[in-house]
Amino acid sequence: MRQLFLPFSGALALFLLVYAASRFALWGLVLAAFLAYLLYLVLFRWQGRLLARGPSRAALERLAMREAWRKGGVLRPGDLSPFLPEAEARALLEGLAARGLCRREGEGFRF
Repeated sequence: MRQLFLPFSGALALFLLVYAASRFALWGLVLAAFLAYLLYLVLFRWQGRLLARGPSRAALERLAMREAWRKGGVLRPGDLSPFLPEAEARALLEGLAARGLCRREGEGFRF
């Protein structure tokens, strides 16, 4: 459902703009429908590719920092399980520790 919102709203906006610009003529209705359909397809494919790639590394790091803030500064890889598999969460936290953004304390990481 959420994936259809952007393409539909973009296509609807273009349809209304083109149809109103043609002063609600019949040829404007056909042109507006055609252009709106093309925009819908383009936005649907673009958004699908974007969602298939998943979140960027920077977005995952911000997510980890936000979760650490919510948990009081200490984060374990299992705390990121709703968002990432544990192996990927561990690699992400190890990368943050290697860059000096957190330090390892036993099983967890302190930010």
